[in-house]
Amino acid sequence: MSRYAPAALLLLIAAVVAPLAAPAAEEAQTPATSPSAADSARIEHEKGPYLIGPLTRGAWNAFAPELEPEAASYQPSPDIVEALAAAGRDLRIVCVLGTWCSDSRREVPRFWKVMAACGLPPESLQMLAAGRADDPAAAAWEAQRGIEPGYRARYGVELVPTFIVYEDGLELGRIVETPAVSLEADLAAILGVRATPAWH
Repeated sequence: MSRYAPAALLLLIAAVVAPLAAPAAEEAQTPATSPSAADSARIEHEKGPYLIGPLTRGAWNAFAPELEPEAASYQPSPDIVEALAAAGRDLRIVCVLGTWCSDSRREVPRFWKVMAACGLPPESLQMLAAGRADDPAAAAWEAQRGIEPGYRARYGVELVPTFIVYEDGLELGRIVETPAVSLEADLAAILGVRATPAWH
């Protein structure tokens, strides 16, 4: 037998084994996901039930039908939303909220109206429903899904709702709990967008 045969044999084995090992390496780099991990959950609490986790507008509306009338009744400033629409910015907005929180139930539906008025696509808003801070069931839910220490800590949020505005991966600013002026005016201020009053 040639003294090169063992080396050739090793190369042949490597060529066969490498394709078999490749899928495992790719699988290790891709985090496991499932529909249940991406859905919100209902938690029963002595002060009333609430939702926790990634939240869709449809799921929250089904839980709290009063949200849509709040969105419909809000009238954002026409000149400000016109300026926001003209700016055409590509934004990503993360909103940490509490479905148990009256400020969240008021401001988030209003923000939906602002987004629609200025042409921001619904998918640019990610809503994350936080549990009550003193509820061990919320902490257990977060631990089970690997999102410890929770949305508040992850995003540095103290008050809900907090709207965090991103562009090109960078945080531009926040609207915390209640707007300083209005949701649309605060968003315009974060983006540096100036509006010309309709009466001007």
